[in-house]
Amino acid sequence: MAGKIALLIVDLQEDFLPPNGSLAVANGREIIKPIIDLLMSKKYKWDAVIATKDWHPSDHISFAKTHAAEPYTTKVLSSPDRSGKTKLHTLWPVHCVQNTVGSEFPKEFNDVFEKWLSSQSVPTKIVLKGYLQDREYYSCFEDVWGLHKTECAQYLKDNGITEVVAVGIAYDFCVLNSCIDSAKNGFKTYVIKDFTKSVFPDKDEKTTENYEKHNVTVITSDSEMLKRWQV
Repeated sequence: MAGKIALLIVDLQEDFLPPNGSLAVANGREIIKPIIDLLMSKKYKWDAVIATKDWHPSDHISFAKTHAAEPYTTKVLSSPDRSGKTKLHTLWPVHCVQNTVGSEFPKEFNDVFEKWLSSQSVPTKIVLKGYLQDREYYSCFEDVWGLHKTECAQYLKDNGITEVVAVGIAYDFCVLNSCIDSAKNGFKTYVIKDFTKSVFPDKDEKTTENYEKHNVTVITSDSEMLKRWQV
């Protein structure tokens, strides 16, 4: 018997999109229409939908500006629980600050998603991440330290979801870590690679290996696998 399937749309936000995003991923706008079609097409019957957003305070710890450093440099940061644990972090340009244009969904997606939300024909939720100032988040399930959990896993479990299909930005950061945590939480997890974009596309081969190492299935939009989720 087929399980219940959720569509997970990760961080499709203006600051990750060209031409004006502060952390724009090359060709990011190319995936907006395919994701809209995936959401709205009557071919697919999703049992739940989650769209995630980075939702940072203006002085977030992941911002290079917070440390008076240059973007894309690295810095060793300590765990917020004062356990003494440290991690080497990439410092990013200021992005997705709460209630700014850069934190918004692109208009063409937002218009569709607002209608989808208002209809609530299936359980649908926006999950915010990165709103605690003192810790980095890549996954929509938890911070990088595994200390703070978002409502993502519980929402999927409450709705009886067994499989998760992920798309969005970026293939090598937030989509990757969200998929790894999805699998870790017991969901059979897939990523549609051509409905994502990478910050560092030249490293996609290694990124794909990382998905597979963590029991995430990488597919493309022409995969026979997609037929499993069609009505």
